[in-house]
Amino acid sequence: MLNPRDPQGLAAADYDLAIVGGGVYGIMTALEAVRRGLRPILIERADFAAATSHNSLRIAHGGLRYLQSLDLH
Repeated sequence: MLNPRDPQGLAAADYDLAIVGGGVYGIMTALEAVRRGLRPILIERADFAAATSHNSLRIAHGGLRYLQSLDLH
């Protein structure tokens, strides 16, 4: 497993898709990419969902509706 704190190790790996932003939409894009057999890398400058998804109830709520529709357990 790759260590997210090791930039050189992350840079040496191969990816099919680069996703910039770890908010609700970035995480959902990464999940869908994995389901389709791709190997994504998710790039976020802070903690996941730390910016818009965290600060805007409307966006976070909308994103949660998408998660609920996937019936994740």
